[in-house]
Amino acid sequence: MTTYCLTVTCPSQRGIVAAISSFLADHGCNITDSSQFDDQETGQFFMRV
Repeated sequence: MTTYCLTVTCPSQRGIVAAISSFLADHGCNITDSSQFDDQETGQFFMRV
């Protein structure tokens, strides 16, 4: 099995986690670990899957 680490940085908005996890699941990926946070000062969203 091949393992990847996806990192995402974008403006924070509702639904990002759902969109990313749905996309990965729809393409046959298995998410084994995920972490995310918002930077309140910059309004940026960060995620590692």
